[in-house]
Amino acid sequence: MQNHTHTVAAALAVPVAFAFLAGCAQGEQAADETTSPTTSPAPSGDTLSTELQTADGRSVANVDIEFVDDYATITLETTEAGILTPGFHAFHIHAVGLCEPNSVAPGGGEPGDFLSAGGHLHGPDNHAAIGDLTPIDVRSDGSARLVATTDSFTIDDLRGPQGSALMIHEGPDNFANIPPRYTSNGVPGPDAETLATGDAGSRVACGVLAPASTTPAGTTETATVTETTAMVPPPPGPATTTEMPPVETTTPTETTAPTETTTSPTTTTETTAETTPPAEGEELPAE
Repeated sequence: MQNHTHTVAAALAVPVAFAFLAGCAQGEQAADETTSPTTSPAPSGDTLSTELQTADGRSVANVDIEFVDDYATITLETTEAGILTPGFHAFHIHAVGLCEPNSVAPGGGEPGDFLSAGGHLHGPDNHAAIGDLTPIDVRSDGSARLVATTDSFTIDDLRGPQGSALMIHEGPDNFANIPPRYTSNGVPGPDAETLATGDAGSRVACGVLAPASTTPAGTTETATVTETTAMVPPPPGPATTTEMPPVETTTPTETTAPTETTTSPTTTTETTAETTPPAEGEELPAE
């Protein structure tokens, strides 16, 4: 009885073993058929790049603005430490693609560094400044790195007829925070300097994103044009014969009066010498 029991157990064990092996084989096959995950390529976009320099030509930072899926990602990294002072610095997009030292603003006035870049970039219908970017926080060693993203502007906004430029300012931006103590001409509100820079101070470094292709509004260009007109004689036409009326030529006639010849009669003068006989006693003169 005991032997019979072992035989039955062995007989039952064989199909179980086959079932287990079959299950392993199916598991291995399923593992082999697993598809590796695929990674979709990152969407490509347009990028604007520039190098920001001081008025005397020193390199301050490199900036890339990449446009992907209606967003702009701004990446700034300083190239030389020690030019920017530690702390926050205003970082703006300006409305004219010019970076000219000692230049005049589009509206006129006294010259200054990078003033020809105009004011902050505004949106359609002069909407609030879309060119106000996240400030740069400069470390104690004078270096900085900034990565920020925004949907306030598009690449077409930066590539308009007047172009655009990036600007780093001397101090931080007030972000339109105008305290009640601010007055201009006795009226509460920002003055011209606050409107122009956001109280960020002078312009330290500038880089053109898209060059200006037209003259900024308010700027008058004067040019002297000298035109030289060449006088070309008309081509010769057919010969023209002009009939002149006959000319009467009068030859003066010189009239010579006839010469009157007077013939004088020949006058013969006869001289008769009378000889007086010598007186008696006188001698005749010798001939």
